Amino acid sequence: MQIHLVIPGLIWPGASLVAPAAGIELPALARLLGLGRREHRDFEPLDLQLARLFGLGTGSSDGPLPLAALRRLGESVPVAPDPDGDWLCADPVNLSFAREHLLLNDFPADELGDDDVSTLIAALNDNFGDLGRFEACTPTRWYLRLAAPTRARLFPLHDVIGRPIRQFLPEGEDARLWQRTMNEVQVLLHNHPLNQAREAAGRRPANSLWFWGAGALETGAVATLPVVQTAEPLARGMARAAGAEAAAPDLAAALREDTIIVLDALLHPARQLDLDAWRNNLAALERDWIAPLAGALGDGRLQKLTLTAPGDRGTFELVVRSGERWKFWRKPLAFDTLLKSLTPAAPSLPAEPVADPDRPDR
Repeated sequence: MQIHLVIPGLIWPGASLVAPAAGIELPALARLLGLGRREHRDFEPLDLQLARLFGLGTGSSDGPLPLAALRRLGESVPVAPDPDGDWLCADPVNLSFAREHLLLNDFPADELGDDDVSTLIAALNDNFGDLGRFEACTPTRWYLRLAAPTRARLFPLHDVIGRPIRQFLPEGEDARLWQRTMNEVQVLLHNHPLNQAREAAGRRPANSLWFWGAGALETGAVATLPVVQTAEPLARGMARAAGAEAAAPDLAAALREDTIIVLDALLHPARQLDLDAWRNNLAALERDWIAPLAGALGDGRLQKLTLTAPGDRGTFELVVRSGERWKFWRKPLAFDTLLKSLTPAAPSLPAEPVADPDRPDR
């Protein structure tokens, strides 16, 4: 029996600047790190790694993954896969100026109310009906069912958060259409009475949308393990596209059959550099998942545990087999020590200036 645990956000970004896990008791994780086979691979986006796990194409000559359609399929009220249906994520964002840059930030789940969302979605559909149909599945996950496919290259929201948007404007054949659409949407949302009232009350307005993830679903994929557990909508949509119904994460159920488990509690804090939330969630992860799984390896209920942690510099992977529990000579490896080992060394400066052979002596 085997479990593949995927934990995006486990590898804290910028680990060279802080000791993010210092002082947190993580004995089970340290023991597994000491016992298992460790590997650090080159960076690959989380989306592509999940797609491979679920037997989906990883975006090639046929175009990028249809992330919007996959995430929409993973919502609590899914839509059936439709090869003729093209979708975009149209997530609400806040744009603000920082010096000469226009920066983008997303919204936490509780900042936009249901009434606010309904009002803004209605305004979008009234003014942009030629593009397709807008809908909101949650206050922060909005969609556009496109009236016609697009061939623009659109960047995922998580690549843009906290960064100047001019580096991530649409590219490709339909670039001008979507750049113009983004500008028109910004004008509409900025001037909407609801956003004007939010600003007057000192709250951030939802003054723009970020479009990304274009494409239509394809069917016929098969997941690498038969059972999937996740609460993350994109992973859940991928599982459904692969013919599996993803259940909520449940340790007892996972220990009954081969299972892929995607745990995303660390992902948002890591992306937002929210160290307190990340540390709290890491301690809960050790208590609720890592320690029980280490125990299952120890008593033979689990034969193999694979832990994959996609990060911003690369992907860390750990494979531990139940037979390795007898290797008492392998010492635990502290998680903070691992993080430091994954951080690129700072470039060293020469002790003395290097002479330029082409420059004449004075």
